[in-house]
Amino acid sequence: MIKLEKAAEVIYAQAMRRSGFSDLAPDDKLSQLSQDKDRVIQTLTHKWLGCISLIDELKSHPDVISAGIDDLPSDYVLEKLVGPKADDGKLLTDTAQAMARSILDASLKRIIS
Repeated sequence: MIKLEKAAEVIYAQAMRRSGFSDLAPDDKLSQLSQDKDRVIQTLTHKWLGCISLIDELKSHPDVISAGIDDLPSDYVLEKLVGPKADDGKLLTDTAQAMARSILDASLKRIIS
């Protein structure tokens, strides 16, 4: 199981080592962490099959549910990614990234608060 809450803790702990980070307001801290958070999300979603597994794992997470992020449509299969109307995996990637981002955002907000 992917532990995005733990990833948020590591992101925050590493940021605390940066000069001046601890003196920032909570919103500024979240802003400063966005690049680190995006790197984690990109690593998790750089391949379509990874996105499918990630979505399957994260769709029932409380932070994903509270963010209102929908699962992929039940008729969405990789075969639909072939041909002239293919979305090149955009829905797949966007959904996985949104789910991961919702968990990281909520976890970081809890840590900072």
